[in-house]
Amino acid sequence: MTEPISAKTTLVGLIGWPIGHSVSPAMHNAAFAALGLDWRYVPLPVDPALPGAVGEAVRGIRAMKFRGINVTVPHKQAVLPFLDRIAPAAQAMRAVNTIIVQPDGSLIGDNTDAPGFVADLRAHGVEPSQQRVLVLGAGGSARAIVYGLAQACAMHITVANRSTERAAALLADLRPFLASTQLDIATLSAELPSAANADLIVNCTSLGMTPRADTTPWPTDLQFRPDQTVYDLVYNPAETLLMRQARASGAHAIGGLGMLIWQGALAFQHWTGQMPPVDVMRAAAKTHLEQHGTVAGVSAASHKVTIRRATHADLETLARFNASLQMFHADALPSFFKRPTDHTFPASYFAELLDSPHSVLLLVEIDGKPAGYLYADTTPTTETSSTYALERVWIHHISVEPAYQCQGAGTALIEAAKQLARTRGIATVALATWWFNDPAIRFFKKQGFETYNYRMWLRLADEEGA
Repeated sequence: MTEPISAKTTLVGLIGWPIGHSVSPAMHNAAFAALGLDWRYVPLPVDPALPGAVGEAVRGIRAMKFRGINVTVPHKQAVLPFLDRIAPAAQAMRAVNTIIVQPDGSLIGDNTDAPGFVADLRAHGVEPSQQRVLVLGAGGSARAIVYGLAQACAMHITVANRSTERAAALLADLRPFLASTQLDIATLSAELPSAANADLIVNCTSLGMTPRADTTPWPTDLQFRPDQTVYDLVYNPAETLLMRQARASGAHAIGGLGMLIWQGALAFQHWTGQMPPVDVMRAAAKTHLEQHGTVAGVSAASHKVTIRRATHADLETLARFNASLQMFHADALPSFFKRPTDHTFPASYFAELLDSPHSVLLLVEIDGKPAGYLYADTTPTTETSSTYALERVWIHHISVEPAYQCQGAGTALIEAAKQLARTRGIATVALATWWFNDPAIRFFKKQGFETYNYRMWLRLADEEGA
């Protein structure tokens, strides 16, 4: 039986926004109970829309005698200025996922993602030292994997990505942290056959993740060898298409839940000085995922998702979808956005867009019913008067009705925008979103978008009232 919280209870926790989906409280509190420790792990939502909230939260853990906290999106970089020391792994990641409060009150920022990955590899009997590794993808998770493998003395690492420039930039940025590991880059599709002779292959893309469980980064006609290990960072579903491809060839396949468990276990060790029972944490994580309907191994219900060009017969539907999007913004930021009216974006507005040669309006349908839309244009545009005009597919609006979210509609719209860019010979798809829409930001990052050109506001009213 878990003892009640008292003034003697030691606290740790998690800051992020939102954090209701996190499995970390379940994992850590189960481990504390198993070891008989009077510790508690508490979720601490920190709203990025509140000025100064992240700094106040970090300073608060010291003031309230927390032993440490985990940090998740969107605060992994934002906490850096408020720490007294940054561990080498966090320096390489340029992100912190664990903060340790020292006895003197100083705060150390660390990142346990890379060692968590290596620990899970070794728990599955795979020693990365002296291995040739192929990493698929060049985003944030790939950064952690490349760093961890280099620290574990992998002999050769090839990063394969659709954009070889992005892969090259990742390796150049990590080069000071990679010791003598040999590095190479490849194109994710065209050059995979020549890079596929690696001992270990790690998927750091989102392909295969629910609701896109029928996708894979690996060509269906390219076989694995029985002596290869394929590690898929995706853990929902537990058995991805990539893993099935690997097992069909006799290769060793590992899912990504273990990395989530081990990065938490290493944070636990930083705080308590004890290694937690990893099997207890794993069981708690699986139970939490099952209870919340996001368990790895249970794929999303099958829905038929289709994309088509909007027509003048869809004007009222487009206006209705846009009003729903406007209402979302007005509810989130009422001091800035007006509530929608019949005159905000009437059907005639979309009629003009449909008749414009540079505008593209797409409808996504799920099981034959309109579920959302995308409005983009392909007009070359300058960022400022000092920049050149850029050719890009600019997404002005993208919205999926709440009842149809998490069923693949948004992903299908983004894929359609990418295809539009390819057919017109345009290399960039771009958009802008608001800081308060964290679910959208996380969705776009999973689709491969990167943040650029941060904009900041100076509110004169705040300054005058200071």
